[in-house]
Amino acid sequence: MAPSPALLVLAVGNPSRGDDALGPVFLERLAQALAPELASGALELLGDYQLQIEHALDLAGRARVVFVDASVSAAPPFEYRRVEPRPDRGHSTHALSPEAVLDAQRRLGGELPEAWVLAIRGERFGLGEPLSERASAHLEAALGFFVGEARGERAPLLGQRIEVEGIVQGVGFRPWVYRLATRLELRGQVRNTPAGVCIEVSGSPPALEALLSALQREAPPAASVRSIRITPLPAGHDAGFSIAPSSPAASTGAPLALPPDLASCEECLRELREPRDRHHRYAFTSCTACGPRLSIARALPHDRATTTLADFAPCAACRREYQDPRDRRFHAQTVACPACGPRLWLADRKGEEIPADDPLAEAARLLRGGQILGVQGLGAFHLVCDALDQRTVRELRRRKRRDQQPFAVMVPDLASAQAIAELDAAAIAALASPARPIVLAPARPGALAPGVNGPSRRSGVLLPYTPLHQRLLELAARPLVVTSGNLSGGPALIEREQACRWLADSVDAFLFHDRGIERRVEDSVVAATAAGVRMVRRSRGHAPRPIRLPAAAPEPVLAVGGQLKNTACVVLGDLAYLTPHLGDLGLEESRAAWQRELESFERLLGVRAQVLAHDLHPDYSSTRYALERPARRRIGVQHHVAHVLAAVSELQLTEPVLGVAFDGSGWGDDGSAWGAEFLLVDGARWTRAASFRPLALPGGERAVREVWRVAFAALYAAFGADEALALAARLPVFAGRGDALPTLARMIETGVSSVPARGMGRWFDAVGALVLDLERASFEGHVAIALEELAPSLDVEPYPFELPSRLAQGEPLGPEHELDLRPTLRAIVRDRLAGAPAARIAARFQRSIVEATSAVAARLLAATGLRQVVLTGGSFQNRLLEQGVSERLAGAVVSMAREVPINDGGLALGQAWAAVLALQAPGA
Repeated sequence: MAPSPALLVLAVGNPSRGDDALGPVFLERLAQALAPELASGALELLGDYQLQIEHALDLAGRARVVFVDASVSAAPPFEYRRVEPRPDRGHSTHALSPEAVLDAQRRLGGELPEAWVLAIRGERFGLGEPLSERASAHLEAALGFFVGEARGERAPLLGQRIEVEGIVQGVGFRPWVYRLATRLELRGQVRNTPAGVCIEVSGSPPALEALLSALQREAPPAASVRSIRITPLPAGHDAGFSIAPSSPAASTGAPLALPPDLASCEECLRELREPRDRHHRYAFTSCTACGPRLSIARALPHDRATTTLADFAPCAACRREYQDPRDRRFHAQTVACPACGPRLWLADRKGEEIPADDPLAEAARLLRGGQILGVQGLGAFHLVCDALDQRTVRELRRRKRRDQQPFAVMVPDLASAQAIAELDAAAIAALASPARPIVLAPARPGALAPGVNGPSRRSGVLLPYTPLHQRLLELAARPLVVTSGNLSGGPALIEREQACRWLADSVDAFLFHDRGIERRVEDSVVAATAAGVRMVRRSRGHAPRPIRLPAAAPEPVLAVGGQLKNTACVVLGDLAYLTPHLGDLGLEESRAAWQRELESFERLLGVRAQVLAHDLHPDYSSTRYALERPARRRIGVQHHVAHVLAAVSELQLTEPVLGVAFDGSGWGDDGSAWGAEFLLVDGARWTRAASFRPLALPGGERAVREVWRVAFAALYAAFGADEALALAARLPVFAGRGDALPTLARMIETGVSSVPARGMGRWFDAVGALVLDLERASFEGHVAIALEELAPSLDVEPYPFELPSRLAQGEPLGPEHELDLRPTLRAIVRDRLAGAPAARIAARFQRSIVEATSAVAARLLAATGLRQVVLTGGSFQNRLLEQGVSERLAGAVVSMAREVPINDGGLALGQAWAAVLALQAPGA
């Protein structure tokens, strides 16, 4: 009998079950690559579905055996490890482990071979599935490695510099590279740079290929690799692999490698609850997978020395974790513990410390007792109180001067969230994601104190995202109102001294800590819709993750956004970085904070842009800043065009679109107020094709809050002065205002202190005031939200309306280009006076808007041949409008922005893209 070949490769797996085919395919490919070795008898290949006890007989007389199999637990792309005989627990006659097969061979009395396992990472194992793309890449890496291994060849060492850009700092990327390179026996180093991460490495070609494959496919969950640039280097000869000191910050703009702030991971929360762990009950525990990032960043690269943790020197235990490659805190820049990290304390209204053995436990006791706390959080202060205590909620509204706007509520877990709001799968996924946004979803009646949700039928619910919040919720044992730590209209505060000065009359006590907040990062907000969750406010957990533009800017661009819900945007190359939500700019302190944070964001990116994009409104604080700041070029962008371009740029739309932009109002290029616009947009070129007939705003901006004014203007437009005055006397919303109405009629007639506005929001205000008897809007969108939530569905007949007699083709808009809702108003008033149910009137009105909008859009699509429709502007946050128009235009491709809000929080992205287009124009 001929002797057995010295090397046996025994591969197992089912070729019909997705990545379980890795073993059989590896064997097939290896037979081709090692055909001479097979022919000479030096190598034998065996395959089976699974390892069985009979395979022990195949080991006899071998010098070496290699077991090959797919594995979901192997570190990608593969693991190659030595194995020893060991009996399986619960010994069976099939599906054995390699160790058990070796043990069986030992019990047969044979001489044991040198045994290895080649475990190739797989991910999908469904019956009938093909080999996954990642598994195929892992197979190539394993094959390249093993061919050289089987031949006993030492491939020549190659050297490479690998520069990685993307979200690769503060996410455990360097420690992951270190472990991967060490496993692949590569030499060299990895370090942070201002643009990302640089790896200088030497090793065999298969090992380098395996490294590159993993960089592209297997990065840590919070990381995002955008680009990899490879430069050949001479092969190094130093042994080992290391994490080197970071490269110094550059003086010019570079892509931002920093991730958003990340919610606490399960491992850190487990330590928080474990009495034997040294992080037990510690409010600032974190690791490479979680914790503060943007909110504490002073500069880049992201190292401890460039964050607000720089003042806290790690203790010996924290240093050991930081230096141990096996630890999940290996090179975690926020590593800290009670012995060396930030501390937490209670203080009275004046900021004087209140002695407490456990400040969080004492804070929870105060909350249960009905007190209101100012809590220094991750990126700003919050005002916090018991969400089940009606008296306390009412008192918080009085102190914060926030009459009815809904409050967000934090609960400890998903079960608690589902107890207060109706959450579908998409809402649950958003709620539990590392971003941990506030999720707006239908409220469960009676789950919270009356007044928490204001007039809304939705709850804003969020889960804890720091150990501080998690423990506070668990100790309080009830849902907590968690709302911005500011007075109504001002910026959320980030400094303890500011909090003591501005919030002393709003709180009963403070919960302070000494980890500095470098930049304000408020909570993100998303809304549950039939099409999934939609961004309402983009901030913590999302900013500053960049949005890739369809083309690159030749130089940095700064877009300053609008007046409300402001964000700013910096463009570097083809990447657009939006700041976190910066709020409204109506107050002087808001404007000062906005400027500081905008310029700090630029410094973080290492730029001072010379191209500025802004809104056309001359009185916006952001516009005035752009016009006053030194710049090489300024680019004004019409408000609603910016709304459309935000979606165009985010969604990478390259063909012309019909933009339907509905919001409250925006400055038109003719100096009037626009707000219900049909725009044909082709790159930087655009045309206004149609609009809704305007409503007068008697008293100007006062009519935006005192909505009875715009309701009377709607009556005046639909019926004329005399009949409007007579009807107003019969409508409850005007009760007690009879003396003022003739004055309003004269203001509308003469145009004195009265301006026309086309905003869709103003039509909702007018109808909502008439139908719901609402005299005043307590917050932006109040009346529109109430009208939306009142309508059970749009399964009703629309009211009459008049379509434009023709569509504009470049000329200024006139009455013939307007969609006229005066017939709608006349029918609504008739129904209201006849006692029709308010819910039915609300539904028919919104159905009318859907039908009118869809009819005009369909005519424009037919006339132009366009296929793409973009719905944008704050009014399309109305789920009934979004869904209704999308369904009625089913023959077109209807899109909405996803990564940025469709309200004014997305304006800066549209302005930025307009500026990029302008810079690309000939002669720019």
